Amino acid sequence: MTQRSMSAAHRRLTVGLRPFTLLLLAPLIILISAASLLGLLGIFVLWLAVVGALITAIVSSDLIRRSAARLARPPLGALERRPVGYPGS
Repeated sequence: MTQRSMSAAHRRLTVGLRPFTLLLLAPLIILISAASLLGLLGIFVLWLAVVGALITAIVSSDLIRRSAARLARPPLGALERRPVGYPGS
């Protein structure tokens, strides 16, 4: 009989401590959650910077290529020669 009463008392004590332990662990859970969310945010911002740098490099290389092609245009008559065997010549 004492075994049953001890287990019942133990059960009541355990049930009574659960909300208290949850309240004690709440700041730790919040701290771990905030740290993981800030870490994920940092990774996202880092990848956003990498993608922005890649897009900037692509656009700038395209603009440089266009301006170089515009500056190095051939003279007007250089490309007007027809190749040998072209119909109509």
